[in-house]
Amino acid sequence: MWQRLLDIQRRIAPEAIDELLKRFELLKRIEANQPIGRRTLARKLDLTERILRREVDTLQSLGLILIDKRGITVSQAGIDVMDELSPYITTIDRRSDLARGLREKFGLKDFFIVNGDADQSPELQKELSKMMAEELQKIFFDGAVISVAGGSTMANVGNYLMPAVEKLLFVPARGGLGEEVGNQANSIASRLATATGGGHKVLYAPDNVGENVLESLKLEPAVKEVTELNQASDFVLHGIGEAFTMARRRNVSEDVLDQLREKRAVGEAFGYYFNAEGDILRKVKTIGLQLEDLESKQSVLAVAGGSSKKEAVRAYMKIAPKNTLLFIDETIAEYLLNS
Repeated sequence: MWQRLLDIQRRIAPEAIDELLKRFELLKRIEANQPIGRRTLARKLDLTERILRREVDTLQSLGLILIDKRGITVSQAGIDVMDELSPYITTIDRRSDLARGLREKFGLKDFFIVNGDADQSPELQKELSKMMAEELQKIFFDGAVISVAGGSTMANVGNYLMPAVEKLLFVPARGGLGEEVGNQANSIASRLATATGGGHKVLYAPDNVGENVLESLKLEPAVKEVTELNQASDFVLHGIGEAFTMARRRNVSEDVLDQLREKRAVGEAFGYYFNAEGDILRKVKTIGLQLEDLESKQSVLAVAGGSSKKEAVRAYMKIAPKNTLLFIDETIAEYLLNS
């Protein structure tokens, strides 16, 4: 119940969570030092007396603290509220602690975590898409070009984007027509453009073509335009998948599956299959961005959810560019931190 309320509050009034954390911390400091004077409390919290006075007045009007000549103390109502809030606060702090620990361990730009295991709750996949959409919306700027890879989570991002005042352009990051139509990069670029009121480009280029065909396609004006846009794009959106799930989704041959098994593939991202050490085992031959192109982008937004992907994500950490914003669930986050 607490988690559901937290998720609803994050969607409706995220600023309220910050206010709640601030007042909870204030009550904790008062309880630990009561009775305590305003000036001493302001010093302990590194706040100006004017700002502290406003917060204290609010807590007093709510009946959560008492003020007399000895100083400030927490009322019984305040103690009851703190007891009731503790599980809620622990949930918030747990995600913050996980993200902080992961930033320190892996050095990526940032981590965004939803509670639970997305394999056990399909709703969490939607939460990951929503969280990604919210962060993407924050970093848009006029004229931004966004490269978009395929995948089911990517396909859901458009459901949570809102019309943008900025002029945006979405382009498919890589060719490849092996996925279901709705999960192809072309379709997703179109959906994101529709959701934000931006523009989009189309890239019709199949997977696993021969070198001669590939080089010939690169010369086509429409293909060349998208290739150049991808090279100059500001942001990239892509998913991280379990190797064999992605291989089967792309209808690869049994021979290729056998090769991936023999080489102990665990993950796939951006058309690259890799093992637990992050060694690239196979690269899908197609037109578009390559893994080495990601480091030049302002931000790379990558997403994965579910315990079935934890090995894939851990391996991807070995090759992830430092400008990555990683969106994962708590199960994967704990696995990364403790493995």
